[in-house]
Parts: sequence; structure tokens; C-alpha cells
Amino acid sequence: MIFIQDFIEFDYLKRTVLAILLASAACGVIGSYVVARRQSYLIGAVSHSLLGGIGLARYLQIAHGLTWFSTIIGAMIAAVLSAVAISTLTLKNRMRQDTVLSAIWTLGVAVGISFIAITPGYSEDLTSYLFGSILLVSAEDLAVMAVMTVIIAITVILFRNRFLALCFNEETLYLRGVSTTAVSFTLHLLVALTVVLLAQVVGIVLVLVLLVIPAATAAHFAKRMAMVMLWGGIFCLFFCYGGLIVSYEADWPVGATIVELAVATYLVIACAVAVRRRLIRSHDED
Repeated sequence: MIFIQDFIEFDYLKRTVLAILLASAACGVIGSYVVARRQSYLIGAVSHSLLGGIGLARYLQIAHGLTWFSTIIGAMIAAVLSAVAISTLTLKNRMRQDTVLSAIWTLGVAVGISFIAITPGYSEDLTSYLFGSILLVSAEDLAVMAVMTVIIAITVILFRNRFLALCFNEETLYLRGVSTTAVSFTLHLLVALTVVLLAQVVGIVLVLVLLVIPAATAAHFAKRMAMVMLWGGIFCLFFCYGGLIVSYEADWPVGATIVELAVATYLVIACAVAVRRRLIRSHDED
């Protein structure tokens, strides 16, 4: 009841609800591709690289007065650069993916800490960036998130068949003369934008869970990719709104509560599916 009353009264909660809606829409779609291609570690590398862009944004705001250079713009630049570097080094130059991801992961964190350290007269608290600050989303941040969501949606519609082929039947792209490198590169860019969206909800550290768990949960009972995307988005909405309401009433960390609800739900469903399969197997053997 407290949440509902404050939602009616305060604009920041309305922005929070809209931000979660935008992030969940992208999460259901892009998370399904990530789960299908088993690229969860790509999420970790891109998400931690955001700290470099965030640190740069805070430095430019404080040291040089560039107030328009918001943290979400810095995070978006860092995410796109990371996606380009990962795609170029692993797809074109065939370098080991684990090495490249580790380098991007640690470089982003190091650059972010360095920029924050040299920001004059300013001691930045990293907690809100690492673990989320969804209640502090501004109108400008919301506008950028809306633009990114539209870009993701349009690109997925245009490349839908190619993305499906990349995930499940890559040889089809070869036979049609389509560059798998270009398709993978495009998907990496969409993943990077989605990471920025979700980082606004749960922060840099926890974004990996929110991008993977909803789609992985949906994949337990949805077989077609379109249904995995739909249910992945619904689960993401449920986790985010449920975690937001619970944490708001109890005064708990929002991002952590969202992740705890997501993981708990996934484990319950995974255990239920495993038990059901065992019972079916035992019945067939009898």
C-alpha cells in the first residue's frame, strides 16, 4: 500500500516503473539470444566495462563542466566500444574469447576507478553503479533508454531470421552467402545496448543475472524462440516489479532484491522440471 500511494504521488516512481518496462522488453528478446548462444560471459565483460564510461562521464561533468555528458551516455559509449573490440578480436582475428573477455572486463573496471580517482574534489560512491540505482533514473536517462529500446526492437525485427539462423543453424547463413561475422557483430551491439538498459535497474555487477535468468527460466517450458522471448520479458517484469515493491516496503536494496527473487524462482522451476523428468523416466522404465 505504501508503494501504491507513493507511486501516485511521486514522479520518480513513475519513471522507475517505465524504466523497468523498457529494460524488460529488451531483456526478454536479447536474453533469449544470449541463452541460445551460451554467451553469458560476454555479458559480464560488457557490463563491467561500463564502469570506464561512467567514470569518464563523472570526470567530464565535475572537472570540465560537461553536465550534458550523463553517466548513461558514458556507459553506452563504453558498451559499444567493448562490443566492437570483442567482435573484432574474436570474430575477425580469431583470438581466444576467454582472454579477450577477461581483458575487456578488467580494463573497464580499471579505467573507471582511475577516472574517479583523478576527478578533482570529488569522492564517488560506486555502490549505486555496481548494484543499481533504479529509483534515481532521471527523465533524460529515461529518454535515452526509450531510444535504445526502439533501436533494439527495429534491429531485431530486421535481422530476426538471421539471428535465429546464427543461434541454431549457422550453416544456413553460409549457404545463403550471408556473413556470420556481420550478423554476430550486430547481435553483440544489441547485447551491449541491453546491458546498459539493465544496468540502470540492477547495476553493473548484477546485470548478468537479469539478462540470463529470465530467458533461462522461460526456456524450461517454452520451446519456440518467440515464446521464450515473450515469457522471458514477462519473467523479467515480474522479477523487477516484485523486487521493487518488496524492497520498497522493507527498505532493502532494490537491485539485490530483484536478483534474489529471480534466482530463487529459477531454482524452484529448475528443480520442479528435474523432478518431473525423473518421474517420467521412472514411469517409462516401469
